[in-house]
Amino acid sequence: MIKLKTILQESIIGNKIHCNKCNWNWKIADGGADLYVCHKCGHDNTPTLKEQTSKITDLFIGQARPEYNSDSILQNISTAAEKGASALFTKLGAIDVEVTPSMNTSTVTNEIKKLAIKGLLLPGKLNSITISSHNTGCGKFNYAIMYPGGTATEFWSTLAKFCNSNTKIFLGGCSVASEPKVVARISKVTNCEVTAPTGTYYPVTGAVSKTKDSFNLPQRLGKYLTCTNKPEGDEGKYNRFIAKHVKDLFSGATLSIGRSMILIKAFRDSLNYMNNKYYDSLRNKIYFREPNQPFKYIDDAAYKKEMLKVLLVILEALTVKLIQDYIKSLGCYTSKTNPIQSTRGAIFK
Repeated sequence: MIKLKTILQESIIGNKIHCNKCNWNWKIADGGADLYVCHKCGHDNTPTLKEQTSKITDLFIGQARPEYNSDSILQNISTAAEKGASALFTKLGAIDVEVTPSMNTSTVTNEIKKLAIKGLLLPGKLNSITISSHNTGCGKFNYAIMYPGGTATEFWSTLAKFCNSNTKIFLGGCSVASEPKVVARISKVTNCEVTAPTGTYYPVTGAVSKTKDSFNLPQRLGKYLTCTNKPEGDEGKYNRFIAKHVKDLFSGATLSIGRSMILIKAFRDSLNYMNNKYYDSLRNKIYFREPNQPFKYIDDAAYKKEMLKVLLVILEALTVKLIQDYIKSLGCYTSKTNPIQSTRGAIFK
């Protein structure tokens, strides 16, 4: 059998990778997603490890919640419990990469590369990736891909080397799923099925709480969002509609009868969510007037209140359908239960 140590010594010297073809070398930290590809001649120096077995098939990246300036006793207890749990699981070997508050995305990426250099991670051998990291999107370690390129893209491009078509990815911690497009981008980069809770996930209790995201996915559609990189529908059409009506639909603003009817008409005209017959019937009911009298809703407070309730129900139903179609156009779907696994399940695998 080929000895792992011998293979690695052929291309790795200290903290640098040495090109077997042109003798160029570069730091591991500067390797990018293609860690072993020579920066000078383009030769692939990936060690041949066909006879080796990957020791890590279910990668767990864990981070305890950082300290907050709070007087809440319960919050302090929760923080201490999660930090203690993180330290314990790391000691037991359940956490493969422990993310400390001082580590940024590039640092975590380098830790993954080090696991590969040690022969613990092999290309295409991961069954699952689980990340439990709080403050996603606002902490130093930020794996949310908001735009192409950048450290988050390199993080996922690096992990993609160790994935295969059946690898499942679960994102715990403060979810990135409040904006479904972020999860869809991760799925596209890795070409894997990616699931994230649509609310804030606490790994110790397993609870998912409502977030303040504009779509309000936890209450409208479910606790979990899964993206499969198989888009269906016209994403641009839904993007344009959401951008045009985002303030009225997602800001929580109180709408008038007139404004509500304008939005309903937009749903009919732009998305064909309502047929003309139903729209005309609704319009006649809303703008009811007796001969030579103003519209009833103008002077009748009770009637106006009742009509606003009706319109609110209709707009909510139309908005939910809009979000469902938008998510589907990204290659995603929602569910009330986790289709992959929980952070707790990953720890006790």
